[in-house]
Amino acid sequence: MAEPRPSRRSDGFSLVEMLVALVFTMVLMAGMAAVFKASLSTLFTSGESLSSARRNRMSIDLMGVDLDTACMYLQQLTGFPPMINAANPAFYVEPNMPIANLPATHLATDPTSADELFFYLDQPLAFQGTVVTPAAPNGQGVLNAGPAGNTFVLDCVTNTNALQVTAGTQFVVEDIWEAFQVAAVNGVNGSQVTVTIGPGINANVSYGPNGSVTNSHAIGATVMFYLPSQMVRYSVQYLKLDPNAADSNLIPCLVRDQGPYNTAAFAATLPQQIITENVQAFKVYLSVSPNLVNVNSAAAWAGVPPADPGNPGALPLPRSSGWTGLAGWNSGILGTTAPDAASITTQVATASPNATLPANDVDWFRDIPTLVRVDVTTRTAAQRTEYAAAANTAAFKTLTQSLMFVPRHSGLQMNSN
Repeated sequence: MAEPRPSRRSDGFSLVEMLVALVFTMVLMAGMAAVFKASLSTLFTSGESLSSARRNRMSIDLMGVDLDTACMYLQQLTGFPPMINAANPAFYVEPNMPIANLPATHLATDPTSADELFFYLDQPLAFQGTVVTPAAPNGQGVLNAGPAGNTFVLDCVTNTNALQVTAGTQFVVEDIWEAFQVAAVNGVNGSQVTVTIGPGINANVSYGPNGSVTNSHAIGATVMFYLPSQMVRYSVQYLKLDPNAADSNLIPCLVRDQGPYNTAAFAATLPQQIITENVQAFKVYLSVSPNLVNVNSAAAWAGVPPADPGNPGALPLPRSSGWTGLAGWNSGILGTTAPDAASITTQVATASPNATLPANDVDWFRDIPTLVRVDVTTRTAAQRTEYAAAANTAAFKTLTQSLMFVPRHSGLQMNSN
């Protein structure tokens, strides 16, 4: 009798089971992809936001330190007040100036104008030296006598410091605060530099060193070095930071330029410094009426647009509307030609009727305590849909940080002696 053959059950999943498993796997993968995408988006956006905040803070810190040197008149310590012309005052703002190097092809959201900040200073070098061998004054003896004539040997502590002493640098021997200007550098030997002194640029009008030694100086006397009569400008410019990028792919940067003071126009001679990149806006506001700063009045700040003319009781217009009524230095910030209600000239006249108006005082920043506010707005390096208000569009995320203080030399009046 034949034995029945046992039935064999086929191995694996059925078609239905496979389809169910596939559906669950696809749902799981879609969820994991969404989580992964959200994580990447958070990583990129948070990193860009932190980077923008860090750039803002660094730029504000650098500007704060620099503004504390605005109108620092070191030559005044030696009896030589600065020669500042009314055509180029010691401190001023040019609002809404066209940004340099704007690409012909640029985004509609790219900045096209920004403020420019200018200020005068005698810039100290970041080291001091000592007299090794002093020059001899005409017809007089010298303590611990050195070479006669107009040659000094100065020790600058390090060779790096000594190499920073160049023609045009001025130095003050602090035993009796006599100032000299370097006409030529004869040589550098380690930390020591040998210099020949000469007349300063304003010596012909008795406003600078005349190139001769009139007093005795002791060996070992401390020496202070500085660059005299410098003008600094902060502005926004488009720069090509990536040499491999297309010429149209330029980045708006806040930059610092510096050069010798010129009564005709600003001219930079020192290497340009990039303060921060990806700058969307740079605004400077001034006030000499601190009692008005917390009041909803356009007169509180020079640089804040006036209130909506159709609604006299309204607050000042947003800064994004521009500096309405401020066309520049001659008709705005210190203007005498129909100055608007927020000009420094109007503020000074209101605060102190007997004060000399800034338009008539090239040193007004030193004579009048001035509250300075600087707003730096940076943006992310890339546009993302996460930053856009509308769907299916990309936008930059911006961040504004402000600096508000009275610089150290503002209101520090000059000696009349």
